[in-house]
Amino acid sequence: MENFKAGKNEVTFKSQGVNLAGNLYLPENFDTSNQYPTIVFSGPFNQVKEQMGAKYGEKFAAKGYVFLAFDHLGYGDSEGEIRDNENAFIKMESIREAISYLGTLSFVNREKLYGYGGCASGGYLPIVATTDKRLKAIATVSGMMNNTMNYFGVMTKEQLMPLFAMANEARQKAYETGEVEYYDALNMGAIDPANLPEGAVGEGYDYYMTERAGAATYPNYSHLAPKTLMENVPLTSAVALAPYLYTPYLGIYGEEAMIDTAPLTTMFYEAASEPKELFEVPGASHVSLYDIDEHVDQAVDKMDEFFKKY
Repeated sequence: MENFKAGKNEVTFKSQGVNLAGNLYLPENFDTSNQYPTIVFSGPFNQVKEQMGAKYGEKFAAKGYVFLAFDHLGYGDSEGEIRDNENAFIKMESIREAISYLGTLSFVNREKLYGYGGCASGGYLPIVATTDKRLKAIATVSGMMNNTMNYFGVMTKEQLMPLFAMANEARQKAYETGEVEYYDALNMGAIDPANLPEGAVGEGYDYYMTERAGAATYPNYSHLAPKTLMENVPLTSAVALAPYLYTPYLGIYGEEAMIDTAPLTTMFYEAASEPKELFEVPGASHVSLYDIDEHVDQAVDKMDEFFKKY
């Protein structure tokens, strides 16, 4: 067995034939002879493990949990030829492999194994949990719960077809030449920092394109994604599967995220099977729940309260 210790431990595990890198946060006075409640975390679009996962990992370890944050296939310190590959289906497979890895650790209490998805993974993790009953309860924070609606329900055919054509052409080029084309999927580079737009877009710039949590602080992070992104993301809707979840669910969103993820979390909650809970963090926005202690602490406390029921 690896030489685990309290605090952050660097680990690796296999997913789809390659090594993924993770940080495993362990409680104070950690003892391998004990068993602990455990959380597997999967984060927002294009994030690496040192961003949102590190913030929550430290706080959950302080509450007595084992907490795994990891770099998805192609991200950060993980292997994978296509870098920063925001592919919902590949990420969902890696979440399952992370659960399997945790199941090999003697100090993980398999009867108290929980899942937590942030932002984009707020949409992926409930899909995993619909059929993966190793997770005894799940929570989402600022979850993007319905990508299908966000594209097909909002954009016209005339708007969508060029995006699909871009993705298809990029796939054909990659197949023929081996070259993967990238683009600024969230259009961060076009934002004027002196005139930030409202909501998650402006907040995202302040988080991802500055020293707060951008590449200057986390060199493994990139805001670019392969153009093939547009082939898979619109196909994921956690809301469509919500009635069949059957796993206890907690949805957390920020009071100030009413034009962003608050309605999506509420939509999922209303469709989801019982048992379920919904929690609004006063004064929080979509992105403040990533790293602002005042808001993160409330989310952690609520998840701790919820997970202890199951």
